[in-house]
Amino acid sequence: MKKAFLFFTLAFFLLPQGLKIRWADQEKFSRLVIEAPSPVEYDVRDSGEFYISILIKGNFSAEPIPSMESKILSSLQVNKTPEGTLLTLRFKKSSLWKLFEIENPFRILVDVRERPKGKVRKFALRTIVLDPGHGGQEDGAVGRGGTREKDLTLIFCKELKKLLESSLGVRVILTRKDDSFVGLDERTAIANNAKADMFISIHFNYSDDPTVKGPETYFLSSTATDRESRLLAYKENMGEFSSAPNSDIGLILWDMAQSQYLYQSSRLAEAIQRELASEVGVTNRGVKQAPFAVLMGATMPAILVEVDFISNPTEEKLLLTPEYRKRLEQAILRGIRNYMAGLR
Repeated sequence: MKKAFLFFTLAFFLLPQGLKIRWADQEKFSRLVIEAPSPVEYDVRDSGEFYISILIKGNFSAEPIPSMESKILSSLQVNKTPEGTLLTLRFKKSSLWKLFEIENPFRILVDVRERPKGKVRKFALRTIVLDPGHGGQEDGAVGRGGTREKDLTLIFCKELKKLLESSLGVRVILTRKDDSFVGLDERTAIANNAKADMFISIHFNYSDDPTVKGPETYFLSSTATDRESRLLAYKENMGEFSSAPNSDIGLILWDMAQSQYLYQSSRLAEAIQRELASEVGVTNRGVKQAPFAVLMGATMPAILVEVDFISNPTEEKLLLTPEYRKRLEQAILRGIRNYMAGLR
């Protein structure tokens, strides 16, 4: 009889309103469990290779955390904010994390494992595939001034293509060159057939709050980082997600095609997100994960970039100017360069 993973509870405490938080080491990874009697609103506020901050929305009071021993966790802080309770996990080593939910009772689980060593393939960057989001009958998001996401992504990618070709000396392929419909599976197939070294899907975000601005960068996961990421993935997939993230087919495709590039994809996402956030002048939202169909099946590092919020009237006007777009395109170029420098 095979022995199950050893599960040692290292920390446990109870906050008012029935929110329970515990941390445990298992054989191959460590896990944070946040348990509540009913679903709670939350999001990942910031993250990196050595930390992750999760905001639990609601009126919860923080209590001192008992001392603990862990192979991965360095510290676990709980702080009260005007919006709710902020949990910050800091890791001893460069780590990868994955967040998902379980019902009955409602639990938020964060699995953390050390980043694999010696698995980054040193290679020359020769081919990049840029994917202008939406197209054809799919307008995507529409700004308050009427700007359509599908038009802006095409303009942006055409300009970015020229910049990358001239600055990096690489071949850049667009998944669409005009206002035509291209299936999500077909977009990834274009990159695979071209034996691309990098796949970047470009989008522009939308929020009901017109003041929200700034980039969000994603890499693939079978589950979403938070509720907003899951909703965004659902909207971007537009019912065309033939391989649902929770289905056997979806998990097999993800495991076979993209899981071996998880490290590279996360690094690329972090590098580009950092530069874009700095350029826009906003607090870094951190890199997120979600089951985007357009990334599933890619056999190279693959990310989806929500460059900015088209729903912000000020940002919408700026995005229509070549000067502002050039600044954002230069930020992506810097991110790619920083990513490549980290592989050497």
